[in-house]
Amino acid sequence: MEYWSYVRTKRRAAYCSLIFGSLALLPPDPSRADLWTEKKVLELAATGTDHLLNLDYDLAEQTFTRFDNIDRSGLLAPLYQAFVMLSRLQDREPTRQEMDTFLAAMQALIAKAEAHLRQPPNEPDLLLLLGMAWGSKAMVDGARGNYFAAYEAIKQTKSYLDACLLHQPIRYDAYYGLGLYDYTLSRVAWFYRPLVQLALTPGNAGQALRKLTIASERGVATRALAKLALLQIYTGSEKTFEKALPLAEELLSRFPGNPELYFQAALVYSELGRFSEALEVGRRIRANLELGRYHFTREMLPRYLQLMGKIAMDRGDYPAALSFFRQAVEEPTDRYAWVTAWAWTRTGMIHDLSGKRAEAERSYRMALTIKTNNIAKDVARQYLREPYRKETARRSPAAGSDEPTGSP
Repeated sequence: MEYWSYVRTKRRAAYCSLIFGSLALLPPDPSRADLWTEKKVLELAATGTDHLLNLDYDLAEQTFTRFDNIDRSGLLAPLYQAFVMLSRLQDREPTRQEMDTFLAAMQALIAKAEAHLRQPPNEPDLLLLLGMAWGSKAMVDGARGNYFAAYEAIKQTKSYLDACLLHQPIRYDAYYGLGLYDYTLSRVAWFYRPLVQLALTPGNAGQALRKLTIASERGVATRALAKLALLQIYTGSEKTFEKALPLAEELLSRFPGNPELYFQAALVYSELGRFSEALEVGRRIRANLELGRYHFTREMLPRYLQLMGKIAMDRGDYPAALSFFRQAVEEPTDRYAWVTAWAWTRTGMIHDLSGKRAEAERSYRMALTIKTNNIAKDVARQYLREPYRKETARRSPAAGSDEPTGSP
């Protein structure tokens, strides 16, 4: 189905979102919470989440083990243990068994949390935890192919997060999950919407961005997470790179151990015509690849090559761009298959601009052979029908972009 095809296309980003987004804050004992324990929970959750965003898994795990000293509910420890485990799998595709293990852990946690919920009063923090736990289950169920379970989990996610805000309107962290809900459902193809809307409340992209902005400005646990989500949206389907710029700079400065942020920042700089800064980030990526630092693996090399080709293409240096794209397709990788698709598609676009239609068509057809659902293939189909003719116009930071970009 189109909705889950979209989820799989965005799998890496989705896993980041569900891993970090489910780090909700829950006082250790809702009936006996005090200022000291609540403050300590906030500090540990914020510190551990920062470690995870920086992909410092060991430090995150060490931080979260300290919940054992203050968690009388028995909910925090299994929640954070499950997400540290899943976050460690970001450097590769999780196996079906690993996803099933995570689903079982979430199901057990949800059952225990809902048992607490049946004991009044309904605590906003408990409702928030349940909303985030159901949301993470929905994402993994979808990636696992458990569609009916995923739809039910999505319904539960929205229900609990809405209830959280009903009980405590200033619980701004709930807006993060609701924003992701709205934006994801707003991306469902029009011909699937009647079916999806039989079970789920429709999503609205404008409302999604407003909710994520609220979380990014006022959230406690999800402030940085909402900024990351906004960055991904602004550099992706929205293509509002001027809004993405401050987010990219802030997040890269704060979390230099996360490779994704380097690629996002370089893309933003290039799209805004700030080529010296884009190339500097590219230089840092190359250095990290050569030294194997910050989770930069050999498998990321074609992604780096495709990025450098994109920057050269934006600058109008087509020979250099073609050279980088050629190197990228010569370094195929299953994990980054979309990189190969983009390299072929952008090669075709350059050939079209050079009046080499036959070579352009060949490149577009090569893009269509790649096993990926990335937007690059949609762009290739578009330019197979009609040649790409629009030169890339360099934009000022105040201008938008209508050129298909996709991931860097």
